[in-house]
Amino acid sequence: MTTKRWLAAAICMLISATAYAADTPKKGGTLIVGNGDDPRVLSGNFSFQVADTMIGCMAYEGLLRFGPGFKLVPGLAKSWEASPDGKTYTMHLDNSKWEDGQPVTSEDVAWSLMNISAKYGPKFGPAGKAIDSIDSSDPHTVVFHLKQPFGPFLFSLVCEQNAAIMPKHIFEKGDILTNPALTTKPMGSGAFRLAEWVRGDHVTLVRNPDYRRAGLPYLDKVILKTIPDSAARVLALQAGEIDMIEELYFSLTYYKTLSADRRFQLFPVGYGADDLVLFNTKNPPLDKAEVRQALMVAIDREYLFKNVYLGLGQMGTSAFDSRLTWAHNPAVDFNKMYAYDPERAKKMLDDAGLKPGPDGTRATLRLAFSANRADDVQTAQVLQRNWQAVGIKIVLQGTEGNLFATKIFNDYDYDAAIANYSTGGDAALGVSRLYTTDAIRKGAVFVNGSRYSNPEVDKLFDEGRDGANQEERAKAYFKVQEILAHDLPVLLLHEQAQINAASVNVHDLAKAAHYPWWDEIWMAQ
Repeated sequence: MTTKRWLAAAICMLISATAYAADTPKKGGTLIVGNGDDPRVLSGNFSFQVADTMIGCMAYEGLLRFGPGFKLVPGLAKSWEASPDGKTYTMHLDNSKWEDGQPVTSEDVAWSLMNISAKYGPKFGPAGKAIDSIDSSDPHTVVFHLKQPFGPFLFSLVCEQNAAIMPKHIFEKGDILTNPALTTKPMGSGAFRLAEWVRGDHVTLVRNPDYRRAGLPYLDKVILKTIPDSAARVLALQAGEIDMIEELYFSLTYYKTLSADRRFQLFPVGYGADDLVLFNTKNPPLDKAEVRQALMVAIDREYLFKNVYLGLGQMGTSAFDSRLTWAHNPAVDFNKMYAYDPERAKKMLDDAGLKPGPDGTRATLRLAFSANRADDVQTAQVLQRNWQAVGIKIVLQGTEGNLFATKIFNDYDYDAAIANYSTGGDAALGVSRLYTTDAIRKGAVFVNGSRYSNPEVDKLFDEGRDGANQEERAKAYFKVQEILAHDLPVLLLHEQAQINAASVNVHDLAKAAHYPWWDEIWMAQ
């Protein structure tokens, strides 16, 4: 599908979804969401894991929220100002309180962002580095002083950006990572409160009667049902057993079927996410850029795009998603640099010293992937065929649930892995974590799992982060894409078409740009 056709389809889907917003909201009802994974923790501050973020941002809140088109709208902060030099941000807090009745104050904000978000949040990390100090002397006002201007600072203060505000008086005592308010019973200020967590089956959240926004939320309950199998999730939606599937867990395999069924609404969301292959650059022979380049040439990416991704989205052309238009370098084009050519790939492997043995095998690699995502399973099978055709034996290692994240980001027990990363809406938030040395953090998830390290790349990502405007930032990002196009620690295979699927009885899902505003969703009775 061409860019114009994809945009037209996206607009049609969005119009279809927003058409339901004209009705009068009704209070009550239960929304059941089909998820592919259990949450790891009950906060979105520690990873990019969808299940963690979904639940975490119902219980906890950020200072700001994303509206349509990623417009920033009030969250815990009712208003804000920025200084002309871009180094001071003042946030004025709304009146909110924690579940135990204590007020949400500026001290909670300062403590959360510096002691949790900046230390554990892969997406908030760059913003955390930019903060020099936080003035919390007035309990209703937070003043951020930055070391230097940081373009996406306000963008970083949304809950799903690892910026949930958490209660200082609950978390400052003892180990943050084992605190019950993180692992079993959130103590939040959000629209919903945890009622029940049956691990491996479901999480139930109920309306917070003390929520700061009068009259909200509309729903009585939200149930997040864990259904690991992609086909089973769609069957449950068709049978009316669940009401919604979030985009990560909705396989494009079922797009045509559901788009033709008037009982369902499909609509695009997100700030750009990609299907990637991570290479463990510490494991021979993948420690050689020449081998990684050869493996890229051996992939029939057009076949993948048409048959696995159904022509939806875009083929990747650079280390940066093309939807980051100002930062994307059009001179870097994987389609030209690494066009599919098995014979060329064989010669490249020969030249890299990886010659075939008597049985034609050059090396054996373990390819890890999430068995919960049908698209990843199919991608793994295509890669296995492509790479074995040039003499690289592939052992498929499908892993379910949170074991995949542990395998890749804690144990580094893989050679190549299929992963899905969000851009975070800005290269400093979602792209740098794939490549910079300081993002090699054992145990942290969806960071630099390839363990690639290049001082020049680190320097350029810093310059891209700290530039005074998009034009200055883009200069550094253009250069870094040229280096990464050669080094290829990560292969960007596909720019995802991120599509939520839901019953037409679910209303106002399209108000937010990515994760829904759970408090404003309502169900037709």
